[in-house]
Amino acid sequence: MKKVVKLISLLLAMMVFVTGCNSDTDIKSKEEQTSKKTSEYINLTMLRATTINPILNTDKSVSYILDLVYDSLFEFDENYNIQPKLVESYSISSNNKKINITLKDNIKWHDGESLTARDVKYTYELIKKNKDSAYNSLVSNISGITVHGNKELTINFEDSYSFSLETLIFPIVSKSKLNGLKDDDLELAKNNLIGSGAYKIKTYEDRDYMILEPNKDYYDLNKDNNNKEVYVKMVPDSESQTEMVLSLDSDISKVTLGSISKFIDNDNFIINKYQGKDYDYVMFNYDNKYLKNLDMRKAISFAIDRNSIIRDAYSNRVKLSNFPLNSTSNYYDSDLKPLSYNTENAQNYLKKAVLSLSDIDSSQNNDVNSAEGINNTTNNIDSDNKDKTDSKKKTVSDDNNKDNTDTTSNANDKDNTSDNKNDEQEKRTFKDVKHSEVKEMLKDVTFKIIVNKNNTERVKAANIISNNLDEIGIKTEIKDLNEDEMKKALDEKDYDLALMGCELPAVSDATYVLNQLGYSDKKLDKYLKKLQNATSEDEVKKIYKNIQKYVKEKAIFISFGILDDYVVLNGRLKGNLNSNDFNVYSGINTIKMDE
Repeated sequence: MKKVVKLISLLLAMMVFVTGCNSDTDIKSKEEQTSKKTSEYINLTMLRATTINPILNTDKSVSYILDLVYDSLFEFDENYNIQPKLVESYSISSNNKKINITLKDNIKWHDGESLTARDVKYTYELIKKNKDSAYNSLVSNISGITVHGNKELTINFEDSYSFSLETLIFPIVSKSKLNGLKDDDLELAKNNLIGSGAYKIKTYEDRDYMILEPNKDYYDLNKDNNNKEVYVKMVPDSESQTEMVLSLDSDISKVTLGSISKFIDNDNFIINKYQGKDYDYVMFNYDNKYLKNLDMRKAISFAIDRNSIIRDAYSNRVKLSNFPLNSTSNYYDSDLKPLSYNTENAQNYLKKAVLSLSDIDSSQNNDVNSAEGINNTTNNIDSDNKDKTDSKKKTVSDDNNKDNTDTTSNANDKDNTSDNKNDEQEKRTFKDVKHSEVKEMLKDVTFKIIVNKNNTERVKAANIISNNLDEIGIKTEIKDLNEDEMKKALDEKDYDLALMGCELPAVSDATYVLNQLGYSDKKLDKYLKKLQNATSEDEVKKIYKNIQKYVKEKAIFISFGILDDYVVLNGRLKGNLNSNDFNVYSGINTIKMDE
């Protein structure tokens, strides 16, 4: 299990690229080719590459281009669901430690040679040997590959892992072209001009440009494919990529959130929006006795207007979601309703917190979260709020109000549990709690909210949260911290609420994020262990459904969602890309353009 957790952590580092440059080839003169750069090309850009070997490259903009030249065993579609690419068929062993793969028959390298299982094994060994490869973490759980002829192979894994299939997204390179080369020679462009993808490298001019032509022998051709060549200009930095699109010298580019405003309301451009991998959320400090209390966490969750945060803090550039998975993933439960903004529910849960916290103070063994207590009072909250609408109090869905709290004892919610109650305590519900009692409970409470001051969206979100909590009588203080101060505050638990962000791992595994929340719970741990060892997609879906429901019931954290990424297209192009974080230019071979 420790090895699996280590693998998950390493996966977060996947595709962290740095820039570089190198000079090694002289195919055609710069002057001759630059003069041919006309509207007949689809024009792209990438940063100046140290190498165009896709395994050794460490720049993300270069990898996006190389994705057009090299294919992988599997790939993520635009919804972040795994799909076969070079694979004709596959089967996974019952213990999740072997994947048997049969490659497609008609796959050829750009020089006409057949792609074989030996190429796959060589690629794995090359990645394993190069610790700095962007794909090294993906093969860390592979113990070896056994080849069974030209088209069949078995991938063996050290540990059972449900998402092993999703780690097989590294590009495959040609053994016959690279095997036996010295390390320095592996990086040379002249040794890396042959791939198996939808485009061939026709021309490469070091540090300046390259031209890609459609692969007419591509195994995945369809009637919608265009015949346009792609001209790739090499530039010094990402700002240059954006400026070239603005000046119409480049047709397509990924742009940052800070740059997207330059393209909005400009008829020269089409903006393609897609879910990226950056995820924002709020984390509770479970060392705080108030936040360890389930009723208090639910009060806070109901008090926070996430829709307002998405609108006013993130300018609607975040896809609201309830869990650290892309909302388009097969594993995301879109039917599960969140604890949505409802100030009346928030006030009622504060009253319940008065009961549960006062019982804790009198006896650590009180059980105000029993069937007679929490579950009955929860139903009362729901029925009282069912028909109330108010401009300041928004109603929630039926699913949102079916707040069936799990009564299993655990380390975080033990303050809500008890075994001894007198008759008077049994009869008292949140309806009996007076507003003055809530004020008394909160009089000495001030929650410290920490946020990275360099992230303007989260700073705005922190202020909205502060105002939301003030509305229900909870005082807060916001601490705007730099990156080092944030790390220190998190390490020392010097916060109550922390506005956080992370890059989701390459695979559809939410375990890493959940393990960072500081929530200790035997039932959740059991779910996560089952998730790691599930042996089918249906089983993973079922476990994820249970986890997402449980996370909601326990109000373990507050999710904002997945930040949008953007690809801008010149208006002369017709059609849409199927972009995702791994393949920005997916679908470019079907793009048409004005003649």
